[in-house]
This record gives sequence, structure tokens and C-alpha cells, in this order.
Amino acid sequence: MLDRNVASHKALADGGGYRFLFYCDVSGVHVCTTKEVYHADAPEAALLTAWEAEGRGHFNKCHKCGKWVIDAVYNAEVLECVDCAPYESEPKFCKNCGTRIEATIRHCPSCGKKLIYEGSVMSDDAKG
Repeated sequence: MLDRNVASHKALADGGGYRFLFYCDVSGVHVCTTKEVYHADAPEAALLTAWEAEGRGHFNKCHKCGKWVIDAVYNAEVLECVDCAPYESEPKFCKNCGTRIEATIRHCPSCGKKLIYEGSVMSDDAKG
């Protein structure tokens, strides 16, 4: 089950404490790694401290499903992730990798994934 208090993460043991890697809940993109090593009686306490100090500022929380996401997959007009509220026009960013999209194209020029248009994947018969 997804912990809605923090983004997807991975803990790395480091000198008796932990460093944390945080990931976007929708795209899976690695967003940040904590610079500090966090020490606590329990790993969960270290995680929450690291999240508040270094992780949270890099994310938006979807007001519908509670996922923590990067700007590229956050529909700021309705305060929801693009899974809950797909963009109503051509995408400005690739949902998979976050690359800025400058033209009406079918596939992301960076990762090659099909792009989402008006909540659905653009067919090969459509534009471009």
C-alpha cells in the first residue's frame, strides 16, 4: 500500500543512519536524494524527518488520490495529478520522463513513450 504521507522512496543505510531517495508516484522519476544522513530510533522517524527537511519541497500532492508528484505530471489548474485529471489540451511535458514537449508529436523525443492528449493516448493515425 502506498504511504500517502511521503512520496515513493528508498532508504540507504549510511554510517548508522539513513539517506533517502525520493521518487515521483506517477512517473517513477528519481527526484532527489537527501544530502544529510538521518539518525533516529526507528527508520520511519528518520524518513519523516528527511521528508520534511529535504524531500517535500520537490513535490505536489494530488488533492484527489494523495500521490506525490513532480510539476511535469501535476495539473495545477485543478490541484490533481495527471492520472486523476489529464490535461485538456496538448501536453507540455512527457508524463513518463518529464521532458518538455515543444510541438504536437506522438512520441516523447527523449524516452519514446506515446504522449497523452485530452486524457487518451494519441493514435498513430492522428496528428503528425
